[in-house]
Amino acid sequence: MKKLRCIAIMVLLSVIITSCGDKTDTDSNKTRSTSFEDESSSEESGEDSAMDETKEGKTASDDETDTDSDTGSDSDSDPETEATTASGSNNSNSTQTTTTTTNSATSAQSTTTTTAASNAGTSTGTVSHVTVHDPSIVEGTDTSGKKCYFIFGSHLDFAYSYDLQHWTKFKNNINTNYNTLFADAFAWASRGDSAYATSGNMWAPDVIYNKSMGKWCMYMSINGCSWNSVIVMLTADNLMGNWTYVGPVIYSGFTAAGTTRTYEDTDYVLATGDTNFSNSARYTTSSYTCYDGSTACEATTWSWYYGAHAIDPCVFYDASGNLWMSYGSWSGGIYLIRLSNSTGLRDYSVTYADCGSDASASNFTDPYMGYHIAGGYGATGEGSYIVYDAQAGYYYLYVSYYSLTREGGYQIRLFRSTSVTGTYVDADGTRAAARGSSRAGIGVKILGNYYFSSLASGSGNYTKGYMAGGHNSAIIDSSGNRYIVYHTRFNCGQEWHEVRVHQQFLNEDGWLVTAVYEYRGDSISKTGYSTDLMCGTYEMVDMGLSNDGSSVIQPVSVTLNSNGTITGDVTGTWSYTENTPYVTMVINGSTYKGVFFYQQCESSAHEFRMTFTVLGNGDNCLWGSK
Repeated sequence: MKKLRCIAIMVLLSVIITSCGDKTDTDSNKTRSTSFEDESSSEESGEDSAMDETKEGKTASDDETDTDSDTGSDSDSDPETEATTASGSNNSNSTQTTTTTTNSATSAQSTTTTTAASNAGTSTGTVSHVTVHDPSIVEGTDTSGKKCYFIFGSHLDFAYSYDLQHWTKFKNNINTNYNTLFADAFAWASRGDSAYATSGNMWAPDVIYNKSMGKWCMYMSINGCSWNSVIVMLTADNLMGNWTYVGPVIYSGFTAAGTTRTYEDTDYVLATGDTNFSNSARYTTSSYTCYDGSTACEATTWSWYYGAHAIDPCVFYDASGNLWMSYGSWSGGIYLIRLSNSTGLRDYSVTYADCGSDASASNFTDPYMGYHIAGGYGATGEGSYIVYDAQAGYYYLYVSYYSLTREGGYQIRLFRSTSVTGTYVDADGTRAAARGSSRAGIGVKILGNYYFSSLASGSGNYTKGYMAGGHNSAIIDSSGNRYIVYHTRFNCGQEWHEVRVHQQFLNEDGWLVTAVYEYRGDSISKTGYSTDLMCGTYEMVDMGLSNDGSSVIQPVSVTLNSNGTITGDVTGTWSYTENTPYVTMVINGSTYKGVFFYQQCESSAHEFRMTFTVLGNGDNCLWGSK
């Protein structure tokens, strides 16, 4: 059931402070060398590295209308062997220095097309897509020790794959027993809502292997219509389940004593020591009413403008092995709290300074909600996901912007920090926590609506282009490969959605760039490519910074010439770094850095295309397909 917030909220939006684009000299633009020679051995520190506030796409009815038009089954079944153990390690890898000799495109290079072909994947020509909204990925192994990937999403949609290309849905005891498992959480989330439906309010779980507990831990969002939500934890011995409910991790939407949603029925006092709710002013605003569909809920005074919404968890280990959880959606922004390694629940021994009800120029903390790291004050931003990359030495923060509907402008933004608690900044140094209702210039836009001509001959919903890709997770798997996993809608006039998996790579400045086409088993050539492959005419998509969700970005034509110039619809220069796939482009005064990647495209024949993916110092990304 779609959740519609009250008109009072929209009126209050007019008071949002609009001074955005705050800058910092934090390490966002430090140049860090990365090496493709060492990249395959790089592993993240932990096992899982892993709206509009209405969350209109997160409804059971929406998922029920989805279709999977690609080859393969979307049926529910169990894998031949259940996943039981975590893979990956806690190793940190020192940064290697790459070759710094940069050549114009006229320089000779020994890499040949044959080398590129040797990095080709082994795709069968078919893929099996699934409809899992807000997919969170984790890697495990089955009982025979074979690597297996799992994704967990909203509305109890779960799937597994052995190759990240062929996905199969499955069910567990949560699907059949959620009313009992989440009884306490539903009791909180349903307060003041006579129309509350439990089946449509289990959102965006995240799963991680807790090394201290020796258990898989699932963190599930239980949504309430008046922001009275709660993130809860469950445990299991294997990724197929069954799952056991443990308890709540954090709440939102609480109000004064004696009210329906009183703070006394949460862990607020335990976490803050504030027995009299003396900080109530910051969590309180004038009374307003939210609506569950057409049903008016009991009025609330929760400050949606300041308070974080307890949904969309991401749980991960930092470089020192400490367990953290980011969470939040629109409203008060994205926050971060420490979890206990031994219990997986909130670590109540960790306290957060009281910085008042207003953010300063830098990140601030709230005694209950923790570190404020992004967004807030009613601005867009949800589905945070943080990955620590030991090779790069950065924590990467992903956030999805705008409304998740097909024409809602949904897109993925990227920030990074050398510290787990921030400051997180984009490529031009703007803070993720910068204030302002307009977010267009805040965050590297790594994915938006787009189209390539090779899609036209495909066999899925995507033949006219992709739209509203977002709410991603990401992983560095046990082989050191980087992937981003997200749901996407299509330029097909419907709200259907499916999961997509793309590879990611570090550029020479330590920023992540995303492969142009979905993953089909191909590997990048660590020694680079021949000039014959790199030179030529490409379709190029500029992801830009726009939130226009109604249109699909069409490609322009550019030619990378052997003399190092770029001609066509845009002009500039390009160069590459010898014996690597690294490429640098200068277009309209902006510098872009990324990689060449020879990979299978998404046409019906899945022929190989040379592609490039680069990230600019103006926060936009360019994708090219030859």
